[in-house]
Amino acid sequence: MKKTVSLLLALALSIPCMMAGQAGAQTYPDRPVRLIVPFPPGGATDVNARILAAELTAHLKQPFVIDNRPGASGTIGIDLVAKAPPDGYTLGVSGVGPTAILPIIDPKLPYNPARDLEIVAGLGRIDFVLVARPGLPVANLPELVAYAKANPGKVTYATAGVAGPQQLQIEHLSLLAGMKLFLVPFPGDSQATAAVVAGDVDIALMGIATGIGLVKAGKVKALAMAGSERSPTLPEVATVAEQTRFTEFTGYTWNLLVAPKGTPAAVIARLNEAIAEAAGKPEVQAKLEALGIRPLGGSATAVSEFVARETEKNRRVIEVTGIRRE
Repeated sequence: MKKTVSLLLALALSIPCMMAGQAGAQTYPDRPVRLIVPFPPGGATDVNARILAAELTAHLKQPFVIDNRPGASGTIGIDLVAKAPPDGYTLGVSGVGPTAILPIIDPKLPYNPARDLEIVAGLGRIDFVLVARPGLPVANLPELVAYAKANPGKVTYATAGVAGPQQLQIEHLSLLAGMKLFLVPFPGDSQATAAVVAGDVDIALMGIATGIGLVKAGKVKALAMAGSERSPTLPEVATVAEQTRFTEFTGYTWNLLVAPKGTPAAVIARLNEAIAEAAGKPEVQAKLEALGIRPLGGSATAVSEFVARETEKNRRVIEVTGIRRE
């Protein structure tokens, strides 16, 4: 009898909390939302976030304010999200590095994605194109491999930060090809891009939208498409797999919306639905396509499963290449 009374009392006490949570989700958001971007303005992640923020602002009738917090390969900004109150008013745009690479290689990382973050929604996937400075005497990937082998350690490559997707994927490609390249990291995508355009660094993996624009302007040379298929805007540039036997190689990055662990499920569902609705708009699709961004939709659960697969794939590459965060 006492147990029954205790259970009924516990249930009675929980009902107001449940109703309050549901009511909060129904009125969410009722004030501006901070959207942390852990990279500098101008890069692919930042542009993707700004498209998202504009759509969420229009759909949910409250400002979604971009807060750029670059540094430490994106981990400074994502750590701010992890330590924020779990009320849906601080969100983050995370990517491959802060979510699925650095947690593997850095035991001192101040957050753990599985423990400290909720995955809200997938935002997009961006295939890379491998480019070279105009003066580098190579025209395609096999020629780059031959040149790098003839000049071991002298061919440089630019990345946005250390131990991010660009470094991981170029080191994976180097391992497959048996070539040795020299890493030159920069704070963000725009600085890395500028270094290759200026001829200060030899090669880089760039997002398709940035890379193709520079190729057409004659500022860089396209050596290979790093994704699984050619780009319709540069159909003459073959993929890595087409030019080599490295069929297991993939070169792309992705972004997703994250929230602090413990954010109400109803709030996450509301945000996920809003993003899905925005991604279905033809005008939004056109903006993303122009940037080389492919939708990465699905429920929060489906995106979490995608991230788990990507993390395991990266773990295998890291074990083979030995990449570490200095």
